[in-house]
Amino acid sequence: MPLRTGAAPVETEDTSASLGPGTRQGRRYECDSCGRWFDGEPGGAGLFLWTRGDEIRYEEPPLCEKCASDITVNALVKWDTEADEEG
Repeated sequence: MPLRTGAAPVETEDTSASLGPGTRQGRRYECDSCGRWFDGEPGGAGLFLWTRGDEIRYEEPPLCEKCASDITVNALVKWDTEADEEG
């Protein structure tokens, strides 16, 4: 059976005057690509897959919006370029 791992979110509280003390703002993540911390849902996730014997491991580390967008665009450009070279 596959073992799935991933980065756990960190609960945060915003104590700014605009939201009032102790207002729960959301979850906090560290982008696996750039290392910056961000609040809210990840913009995407990476995918690491590896095996050890019969065990298969998956990891989907969180990415910030900018890194998720940059990685997606770069992958699409590379895929399109390779498709053009093949035929």
